[in-house]
Amino acid sequence: MNDDSRSYAVGAAAGVAAFVLGYVLVYALTISTVQDSLLTGVIEAFGEEGAAWKVVGWVFFNAQFVTTTITVDVPLLGGTDAVNFIGQSDGLSPILYVIPPALLTVAGLAVARLDGATETGRALRVGPSVALGYLPLSLVGALLFAVSIGESSGGSPTLLTAVVLAGVVYPVVFGAIGSLLGVALGES
Repeated sequence: MNDDSRSYAVGAAAGVAAFVLGYVLVYALTISTVQDSLLTGVIEAFGEEGAAWKVVGWVFFNAQFVTTTITVDVPLLGGTDAVNFIGQSDGLSPILYVIPPALLTVAGLAVARLDGATETGRALRVGPSVALGYLPLSLVGALLFAVSIGESSGGSPTLLTAVVLAGVVYPVVFGAIGSLLGVALGES
């Protein structure tokens, strides 16, 4: 395996680690609020039992500015809405917005350090490789965190923004920032 392939494999692994650790941290910080929420109660009463972990997934994506698409099929009251629970809830801390960028920056820094990158150009090639692991999990997560209530109501992370924003933009940008930071720290 050549240096590029090895660095990209490390980047993919770092992206997977950032995604999983991000979800775990958001879970740890929000599960009690999510379990006690009216929304989770309704989902579990009329849809899926034990859905709190999926609602935490919505919050994890919300922390990356990916909205949750909620569809309610009730005559005169129904419709579809895009919601960010962090921004629209007093029970969830805005500090959650820091978790994904921080972890992706650390992932990019780790990739650059493990690669031995000493030049900006190299850092800009290896740092964004965290997207190789983060993107597939963003797609899988967006599908896995879908909740159905009845036949035509439910919610899930908005698929396009989950893939583009959370899966590509976040890891590429913050992975690059981290790898550039890794090069800068290596020079000092």
